Amino acid sequence: MTVPHQRRPGDGPVGPYAFVFWNDDLDDDVVLTQLREIADAGFVGVTLSARVGLSRRVGYLTDEFLRLVRVAVDECARLGLAVMLYDEASYPSGSANGAVVARDPAFAARCLVPVTRDVEVPVGAPGDEPADAGYWRPALGRDLDVRLLAVVARPVDDAGGVVGDDAVLLPARAPGLVRLDLPPGSWRVTAVFDAASGGTIRGAHAEQDDGSALAPPAADLLSPDAVAAFLELTHDAYAAALGEHLGTTVVAMFTDEPFLLGRGHRRLARPYTPGLEAEVAARLDDGSGVDVAEVLRRLPELWDGDGTRPGGTDPDATGFVRDWDDAVRARLHRVYYDAQAAWCAAHGLALTGHPAEPDDLATAARLHWPGQDTVWRWVLPRASGGDGTALEGPESTAPKVAASAARARGGVPAVTEVLGAYGWRLSLDEARWLLDWYLSRGVTTPVLHAFFSSVRGGRAFESEPDLGRWNSWWPHLPPLVGYVRRVAELLDAAPPVWPVGLLSRPDAAPSGPVVRALLEAQVDFGYVDRDDESAHAGYTVLLDADDGVPDVPALKERLRAAGAPVVDAEPAAPDLRAVVLGGPSHDRPAGYVVFHEGEEAVRTWLGLPSVPDDACWWDPFADTRHPVERDDHGRVLLDLERRRTLALVPSAGHPVPPAGAASGRRVEVTGWRGTVERVLGDPDTVADDPSAVVPAHVELGDWTRVPALRRLSGSVRYTAEVDVPDGAGAARLDLGVVGEAATVRVDGGVVGHAMSAPYVVDLGVLAPGTRTLDVLVSNSAANYYEGDRRPSGLLGPVTLTW
Repeated sequence: MTVPHQRRPGDGPVGPYAFVFWNDDLDDDVVLTQLREIADAGFVGVTLSARVGLSRRVGYLTDEFLRLVRVAVDECARLGLAVMLYDEASYPSGSANGAVVARDPAFAARCLVPVTRDVEVPVGAPGDEPADAGYWRPALGRDLDVRLLAVVARPVDDAGGVVGDDAVLLPARAPGLVRLDLPPGSWRVTAVFDAASGGTIRGAHAEQDDGSALAPPAADLLSPDAVAAFLELTHDAYAAALGEHLGTTVVAMFTDEPFLLGRGHRRLARPYTPGLEAEVAARLDDGSGVDVAEVLRRLPELWDGDGTRPGGTDPDATGFVRDWDDAVRARLHRVYYDAQAAWCAAHGLALTGHPAEPDDLATAARLHWPGQDTVWRWVLPRASGGDGTALEGPESTAPKVAASAARARGGVPAVTEVLGAYGWRLSLDEARWLLDWYLSRGVTTPVLHAFFSSVRGGRAFESEPDLGRWNSWWPHLPPLVGYVRRVAELLDAAPPVWPVGLLSRPDAAPSGPVVRALLEAQVDFGYVDRDDESAHAGYTVLLDADDGVPDVPALKERLRAAGAPVVDAEPAAPDLRAVVLGGPSHDRPAGYVVFHEGEEAVRTWLGLPSVPDDACWWDPFADTRHPVERDDHGRVLLDLERRRTLALVPSAGHPVPPAGAASGRRVEVTGWRGTVERVLGDPDTVADDPSAVVPAHVELGDWTRVPALRRLSGSVRYTAEVDVPDGAGAARLDLGVVGEAATVRVDGGVVGHAMSAPYVVDLGVLAPGTRTLDVLVSNSAANYYEGDRRPSGLLGPVTLTW
């Protein structure tokens, strides 16, 4: 096969990608229509994914499926959309929808499983034949495909604990008998079996989901032969179908949280593949002669702890368990990730996606474009009941893990899969917060999860919400997409300065008090693998979270003395995340971006190392510029509402309107008349009372109080007129309470968008006379899909000031 045009892994556009779910019976029109909508919304690319619900007629990796992929990629090339190919049918990756194991049952994911028996060996009378406990035939149910790897006896002390140093490796004899030839005393005997894990993946078809007898078996990602089969079945098939698009329109391959055991695996399973014990022995052998027998003797220690992560390893483990887990991770890196990366590099693609664990820095670093994900409402703003989740716990490390691994690879894009499975109650307010949470920590390529081809039947409730046409606020998503794209491109053009490196275990990046102390004081940082000294360069100061919370004022003075840029806020503003943009020299940043992560408006003075003479505040959401106010000390005034971001950058020739003094005139806008413009589902079925009639006009207020609109999810367009006097200054429209997103027009032209409180839109200077205001309001899709009664519509009061 001819290898197409080569590209350096890592080349490709930054900014938002749409995660596309092919989850029904597709045809060319469905595929092309969805791609055109995504392009019109401003996305830079798409991730094409087979998903639960894909029809059997289309199939997965069939000729028809690959033909549709070619149709889609041809259209993306025409539209200017970059493409990431998704390497699995649903997830976790590595099994080709079960085709790997279908090729050879020996390729199924394997594990170690213990069977334990307590034994008492009595003390015989003097002169008697030595006592023993006879024979034991350990068994793992009726499973014929198992191998008895080791039987180990460990003494039990008076407190009921085992004594590992005195463990005895017992030989097994045909037909699987073990003679319990042990000295007198109490013993715990553990038989360790090598067995198929029984784990599965979520397949592409409706009958292949978790818990189904037809769920595809997970493959052994530690087996080079199984991984080679996976690459042949998936990657080579894509290469044959797409040819010259690889390395041009197709920029990356997305691998999704490879999971060694599969989902729903055997209880107490630990990842394994035949021969792994020899690798562990080599790792332990420091010249003292550790051999495989010694590793087998110690295997029961794998189950002495309090448990493991879903992936089967324990980042808090020590001793032998730590060595075993390190060997598992090293083999996964070599056998699975490095094989994928080599294939991608040979075809001009970047390997991207994310590992199974959010704080796994070393595994993320194996990707050309390191990534992580945040789904299932793992991280929430405080107002949503998620106090502390932005800075506490393994999930809170995900953005910095991805961005830090990307920084260590030389500044390639950092990726996230984001917004998935947050439910139909996800609001644009919360989506904006979560995207800012990632952007502020250095992630430039969010893959927005997800854009459903269909919500037919139960598809509406499979990792919902849809972010596209099946969501009521779809008309308002393009402004958010444009905002993310502009910020991502800014961060990519001037990579943020991280003066502090926070030393991290390779598989467990720290969170909590140290991270909180740094970010809340506007001290940016990157995670640094403590075991990879080559990654330590580029940081002014290295901190170790194990040393406790640093003295932040002293740390700032140390950074200043070293010439690193330092941001101060007076009064303190712990909800701000200040990003210093890299400039032409270490002490002269190109600018700053300030994100608001809290719930209350912030007014503070920023002390900055340097400010360009022609600096202005740029609002990347509204794409407007405003003048900078400084005090006698050169500090810059920052007024920032919740869910807002401002960048302090050179004006670069862009006009910056002067800050005009408001006249203080304020009028309430009344006379609003709304008409229903867009409805999810069948308009005749959303009323609880079938006799209810949709009113000709919707008044100001919560439309769920109207019987015919009680479950309406969609959009209502409100209009009103206002008289603008001569000499009126720049106007602002305060919409009051909105449920939950609004687009504002004046005389037919769009002037602004509001998707979170405060719902205020700058209208600019209005021409005198009668002006027509038009506000398109869309509510929560949860009203339709979940039966909620979330406040909906333009509730007001609406006031105009100039």
